[in-house]
Amino acid sequence: MSGRDLGYGPWIWPSPSTSRCKCSEWISHPDFFPVSPPKNVTFQIESVTNLPSDWTDTFTLVHQRLLMVALQVPDWPQALREIYRVIRPGGYVQLGESRPWYEEEFPDRPCTNKLVSAYRCLVRARNLDVDCAAHMQEMLEEAGFVDIHVEERAQCIGKWAGEDGIANAINHGGVLRGFKTPILEAGGYGKIASEAEYDALIEGQAKEWDDIPGLKREFYIFCARKPLWMVGSHKWAWANMYFNLYAHHVSHREYILSKLAING
Repeated sequence: MSGRDLGYGPWIWPSPSTSRCKCSEWISHPDFFPVSPPKNVTFQIESVTNLPSDWTDTFTLVHQRLLMVALQVPDWPQALREIYRVIRPGGYVQLGESRPWYEEEFPDRPCTNKLVSAYRCLVRARNLDVDCAAHMQEMLEEAGFVDIHVEERAQCIGKWAGEDGIANAINHGGVLRGFKTPILEAGGYGKIASEAEYDALIEGQAKEWDDIPGLKREFYIFCARKPLWMVGSHKWAWANMYFNLYAHHVSHREYILSKLAING
């Protein structure tokens, strides 16, 4: 088995699985490269919209997570075509993306509502596809993938939801804090006038999330397979049929793990 991870930051997701891989390519920012990675793992800088030409039909599994504020609208189809190209026939892609924040979604949380309004202005101005999860299945189909599955998990946010809620609040709050500089550099989009106002809104947003129960954000995990295209080969035609039938009787995780074992 060979694997590739795209843009997954501090190498949390791939680290437990590398012992099963013959070779692994993990693409991230240099700040996240570990000092002493396993010998079968390499880290490098590449673009998901233009992956190396010699990676064609190479990887059994490609994982990518949370590029919703990294890729512009036209980048997503190109990125998925590149992922499709580098996966070997019968291999898999797993994508993780979150439901974005929407304007006027939080009338009972005014600080959150104002921050989200400025954030939506920013992503529109930069043509970022933060709504990619809503049409991910369609884009995967257009790229050529089959056996597309999606799982939805709700993330509870705030102290009211215990330790997980606190961790999710830190994570999502950090995203909103990270938008401060680009929003202010753009003049605040008529929503926020100063850094002091932005900081006050962040403080108020954190209090709203902790004090008002019920805030949740959906996270989506998409899994899909590159078909075994071999014209004139009955063996691969039957293999494709077997994969399609088997998918209806097992969980996504069991399905992928069983197919990875079959494919080597």
